[in-house]
Amino acid sequence: MSLLTIALLLAASFSLGALPLTGWAVRVFSSRDLRALGTGNVGVSAAFIHGGKLAGIAAVLAEIARGIVPVLAGRFCFPDAPVIAIVLLIPLVAGRYAIARGGGVTNAVWGLLVFSPPVAVSSGIWGILVWGLAQRWWGEGDRARLFASRCGCLCTPIWVWAWRQSLPEFLAAAGLAVLLAAINFSQGDDMGLSKSEQLFSLDDSLDVAICGDKAAKLSQLKRAGFNVPAGFILPSQEEGRGKKEEGRRKKEEGRRKKEEGRRNEEIADRLLISNSVIQNLKSQIPNRMIVRSSAAGEDGDISSAAGQYQTIGPVFTEAELLDAINRCRQSYWTAEAVDYRHQRQLTDTQMAVLIQPYIDSKIAGVMFSRNPLDGGSQIIIEALPGGAESVVGGQVTPVHLEIDFSTPEILEKPLSALEKNSIFDKKVIAELVKQAQAIEAFFHGIPQDIEWSWDGEKVWILQSRPITNLQPFWTRTIAAEVIPGAIRPLTWSINRPLTCGVWGEIFKVVLGDRAIGLNFNETATLLGSHAYFNATLLGEIFRMMGLPEQGLEFLLRGQKMGKPPLGKILPSLPGLWRLGQRERALNAEFKGDRTSIFLPALQSLEKEGGRGKKEEGRGKKEEEILMPNAQCPMPNYQYLSELLERAEQIQEWLKPITYYNILGPIGLAIRKAIFRVPDEWMDNDSAPEIASVRALQQLAHKLRQAAVSQSEETISVAHLAQTFAETPALQAEFEKWLEIYGYLSEVGTDIAVPTWREQPEVYQKLLISMAQKADVNLVKKRKLGLNFSQKWRLDKCQERALVKNEISEIYARLLAHLRWTFLEIEACGLAMQVFQESGDIFYLEFEEIQQWIRSGASVSFKDTIRERRDRLTGDRDRPIPPVVYGNLLPNSQKRAIELATSATNIMQGIPASIGRVEGFVKICRTASTDLGENAIAVVPYTDAGWAPLLLGATAIIAEVGGQLSHGAIIAREYKIPAVMNIPEATTRLRDGQKVRVDGYLGTVELLE
Repeated sequence: MSLLTIALLLAASFSLGALPLTGWAVRVFSSRDLRALGTGNVGVSAAFIHGGKLAGIAAVLAEIARGIVPVLAGRFCFPDAPVIAIVLLIPLVAGRYAIARGGGVTNAVWGLLVFSPPVAVSSGIWGILVWGLAQRWWGEGDRARLFASRCGCLCTPIWVWAWRQSLPEFLAAAGLAVLLAAINFSQGDDMGLSKSEQLFSLDDSLDVAICGDKAAKLSQLKRAGFNVPAGFILPSQEEGRGKKEEGRRKKEEGRRKKEEGRRNEEIADRLLISNSVIQNLKSQIPNRMIVRSSAAGEDGDISSAAGQYQTIGPVFTEAELLDAINRCRQSYWTAEAVDYRHQRQLTDTQMAVLIQPYIDSKIAGVMFSRNPLDGGSQIIIEALPGGAESVVGGQVTPVHLEIDFSTPEILEKPLSALEKNSIFDKKVIAELVKQAQAIEAFFHGIPQDIEWSWDGEKVWILQSRPITNLQPFWTRTIAAEVIPGAIRPLTWSINRPLTCGVWGEIFKVVLGDRAIGLNFNETATLLGSHAYFNATLLGEIFRMMGLPEQGLEFLLRGQKMGKPPLGKILPSLPGLWRLGQRERALNAEFKGDRTSIFLPALQSLEKEGGRGKKEEGRGKKEEEILMPNAQCPMPNYQYLSELLERAEQIQEWLKPITYYNILGPIGLAIRKAIFRVPDEWMDNDSAPEIASVRALQQLAHKLRQAAVSQSEETISVAHLAQTFAETPALQAEFEKWLEIYGYLSEVGTDIAVPTWREQPEVYQKLLISMAQKADVNLVKKRKLGLNFSQKWRLDKCQERALVKNEISEIYARLLAHLRWTFLEIEACGLAMQVFQESGDIFYLEFEEIQQWIRSGASVSFKDTIRERRDRLTGDRDRPIPPVVYGNLLPNSQKRAIELATSATNIMQGIPASIGRVEGFVKICRTASTDLGENAIAVVPYTDAGWAPLLLGATAIIAEVGGQLSHGAIIAREYKIPAVMNIPEATTRLRDGQKVRVDGYLGTVELLE
């Protein structure tokens, strides 16, 4: 009975080994036959390599189960004869090799692990140690790995003896080890297969390092549903590496040896392409083929390698295919290609080859999703009959089309006109335009250089790469709110190092050593006198932080940021934790710095201002906000040096407050997201823009009460002005209001913009205008009716909001004092005839002012200032695009303002404050604009200084800003409908134009 049972178990083990479990798994998950791929092995490594991750995992699980079953069966049937369990693994492995065409190593390893864990673990550790020693001897590669694998098998009997002390078990293990080693020697090795022996498909997710940028991008497009021809990638080979390295070393010794090294590399390439690979490719693409390069760095983000490597086609036979692959690979080592890579600082690595069906093109060409000269809104199409190589080759002048896609109606007109003078009809052009825009959108707004082909029925995408000269990308997202409007040189020379320095410090905290090599001074720039942030640099930082790819779309298109994948963000968790600790400590650190640095600084500045005023007999209390002298009391270089030292000291104080001013709002936004606190819950009474308006409203209410009798309901502006002039108490209150809030301006971050204190007549007029309205809107404190949980969540955010408002106030006060210091310097310069008129100083950079004062020389900035003033005037009137590609603004002509800006006459923005209003537009380029009555204010931005103006509007339309901008907060507080982020609103709309503003939907509808 025992012998019969043993015989049955042996037969069952052989039969179990013969089942093609791994082959079935690969067929199910990838529809591939492993017997026809690679070495023909049907093993676990082949399943991963040729079938993909899911097929490989399924194969591993199947082989683990197959190895465990015989051991469990042997131990169950013969508990007193454990040797039977090892013996049963021998026919299992034999069946795996003879019938199922596998190696059996996975089965044996897991079988031994179940039989005796110490034996299996000891063998594994021994194999790893041998592998490490072999790598030190032979270097990394397949030879060391195979040697370690075979030693691990052959040494297993020794560990069986060491742990089990059983001669039968030792002999059984020896028989199993010899069988595994023999199979290992006789079988091909898929893991050791040169990468040139593997075939990847464009249907797979490809690794750029293995298959090159060109193939990887085409794979992304094909899997996303774009019309990309099928294709197979022959990766660069690993074998022959020794000859390649030798060749590279010889190239450094001189031209002769460089050529010798290159020949060695080419020979290595030729020797590593097997007939089975060529036959496999020919079976996959039976008709004509084209062989194309896909090198590392080719069609990359910073280099295109256009024209550096060969494309060969059409290819008909297997012999032609082998020759084409070799010629393509050899083109990687031409002198021109090597020089190109060295100039672009690209490492000499390896060449993958892409093989695709040859498209019989009726028309082919290239197109740019944006104007490659300046990134303008024109799709450029160049085409010729036949293949695209004629266009890119530059030997023939192609048909050249430019299609402006800025608005639908502009797009429609050229399509009709181009059809008459083109080699293809309107439908094909429209399809190309659609494809260009879709591919750019797919690559997150990065402009693309696209090679295409039309076979008479369908447009095929043959290649897509970034337009490398349109880099970096610059975005107004965020920048438009941080420092909006046209910016003068002095403002920028102070703000840029402050802003870039603080952002650089924050990113260094998160990235740690990974931040080395990043130039944070390039975080921002001026284009057309407007601030832009470096979306390319920020996008790279986002990727390093593990944030989702939509991060670039957020910067370029204002799209929402997706949730970061946990696996990618893990490396940044320590840095994010450090940043979180800083954010948590912000309140305490700020309060400490407020007491030790900022309040003493402001007191000293106010004393200096007060001392200057007292010299004119106009003494003020020390706690009041005091402006410098309108005239320079001592126009000499000693006094100028004192003023320069004050300006430098203020900038030193601005560094820490700028850090708080950036990190504070970030922390508040994160807290609101974590605790799910909506904007409506927040109490913004302490915000300067809210507090100032409320105080002015209360004063307007008092003025109206003083001017109007009980029987009167309307009152004239003249009577209100007379009442104000004849009431010292009201004048004193107004003066006190200016003393408290006079540091504010239209743009809090722009020291070139006058503060409220400098233009009292504007705000006196606004006060009278507010008093004229019978229903002065005094907003009472709201009662929210929150439950305990909601109050707790609100408290977590409200404290930070209060600190944020304190930070904003100190930041704005320091900037105001910096402005007033420069005004004193300018007054001295006017007296010394260095400047010609008021405001000239703001057209100089701070370094130029330092050099002038410290040199003590007589200088004239007349020509410099005139040139910069003219440039700023022109930049104020030109359309400013939200994104600039490269370092040049698009050469766009000023478009005539039409009644309809789109097919539906609706402009979409960001909803900021609910409500729906119809009315007439008033373009307000400055906060001192006379708004009039019942007007819809259209503004370029909404800083705190705009609050008094916006209060008189029936609705607000802003070119930039979001739901957390100053204008949006004011609008919600006073229930004024508002829409933010309507690009070019001040130029697309006109005074008196009737519109409908919907603050809930975020739309502006043109009604005439």
